[in-house]
Amino acid sequence: MTGFRTFVAALLAFGPSVALAQETGIYVGAAVGSASYHEVCHDASLLINAEGAIQCLHKEDTGSKLFGGWRFHRYFAAELSYIDFGSVSAPGAIGGVPVTSTTKAKAFGVSALGILPLGDRLSIIGRLGVLRSRVETDIEGAATKQEDKNDNELHVGIGGTFQLSRGWALRAEYERMNQTRIDLTTIGAQYRF
Repeated sequence: MTGFRTFVAALLAFGPSVALAQETGIYVGAAVGSASYHEVCHDASLLINAEGAIQCLHKEDTGSKLFGGWRFHRYFAAELSYIDFGSVSAPGAIGGVPVTSTTKAKAFGVSALGILPLGDRLSIIGRLGVLRSRVETDIEGAATKQEDKNDNELHVGIGGTFQLSRGWALRAEYERMNQTRIDLTTIGAQYRF
């Protein structure tokens, strides 16, 4: 009986650390979804000094991202990401002459993730980080112009993961590049080593 008590005591002492070790580790992943450019046409109109020349509220394209991180605690992770927000084009006119605006954006950055486990398989994640963004805008037609902007900006997001197996998980997330005002909604997979 003493051996059984020792065994149970050892399980109780080491059980939480074994479970924690299974949840922590290095992971990589990829995701694809929809990128929504808010006010992209307003920004293009400002570039050619013709307010309202390009008409649209926002435009969408397919966006994708690669990410890798280290979940160093049950509730926290640090993550690197590379995001391609795709590109959007919108028609317009200056003095009756047609123009076309094309904008594309890419970014890489680092984030802190807060993780709230909701049972064995499901977790909610929150993101706070910084992105180094590159936004290129080309105006072709009556007023041909090009602008490249590189900025550091706030990167926020919320989402969730669903654990499929010990290593594999599905991940869905909504993110925003705050200054440029581009939203990204994705679904993807991640693998924890």
